[in-house]
Amino acid sequence: DLKNLITPISSFLIHTDDRYPPDSPEAEVHASARRSVRIMTDYVREALFFSERLAPKYEAVDLGRIFRDVSGLTASRAARQGVRVSESVNYAGPLTADAVLLQRMLANLVHNAIDASPPGKTVTLSAGPSRGGWVRLQVADEGCGIASGDLQRIFDPYFTTKQYGDDVRGFGLGLTICQKIAHLHEGDISVRSETGRGTTVTVDLPSAPPAQPRADTTAP
Repeated sequence: DLKNLITPISSFLIHTDDRYPPDSPEAEVHASARRSVRIMTDYVREALFFSERLAPKYEAVDLGRIFRDVSGLTASRAARQGVRVSESVNYAGPLTADAVLLQRMLANLVHNAIDASPPGKTVTLSAGPSRGGWVRLQVADEGCGIASGDLQRIFDPYFTTKQYGDDVRGFGLGLTICQKIAHLHEGDISVRSETGRGTTVTVDLPSAPPAQPRADTTAP
């Protein structure tokens, strides 16, 4: 219902773009409305995705391609923030997983890393071997870090530390969705962070699908 209500507002704002003189009060209000609609749309999209009962669709995955797609999806945010996204794939073995879910998970993590990074810093997206033939995916930043008291709660639904600015205010489902995707693949996700020095999120995944896939019990 909310998505249907937002659609005509968004359409009106698109069709009235450039109608008002630059730097006028009307243009400022119009730009603010565009930002607000974009934020609401993101909120609704995250909530709908979180509520879905997911089942991974396993296929042979090309990590290089996924990394390139994630870099493309996050490029505009990185450019606005003045942050560079670096890719490194040091895994030559096979990986069977849901490529769409992995892309969604990594894009969420890279977006978080960009938002936490000051201009001029680098976000690193990497892949390498892990324990027992598993695959390790990591997203590391050189940003503000996460307070130790918040680390215990970062995977809780609707908990967020991003409460500043129109562009980066969080809804609190991004990391919860990442955890959901990792667990659906029978993998693990962990976070290491130091305030003022940055954060590294590590996702360890089995290279082959489990014999008995884990059921998704997060949806109502």
